Amino acid sequence: MLTWILYWLQTPPLLDGPSRWPFVLIFFGDFPVSLIAFGKMWDGGKNVPYALAAWGIFGTMWWYFLGLLIEKGVRRAKAQ
Repeated sequence: MLTWILYWLQTPPLLDGPSRWPFVLIFFGDFPVSLIAFGKMWDGGKNVPYALAAWGIFGTMWWYFLGLLIEKGVRRAKAQ
């Protein structure tokens, strides 16, 4: 969302303006889960619906636990 707001405010290409850093963070944060899922989804096999469902489930779990880890790190930094 932040990437699109910054893109709307400044119209240069997406990776040349202030929206570059949120985009890069989200891209690399999502890369471990998406790499595996995209590899399975694009092979054209009959397991594509299962790969799509697994991507949705594990991707949601990935972002949930990543958020908890970040929150824990912020709390630890404030406590020191």
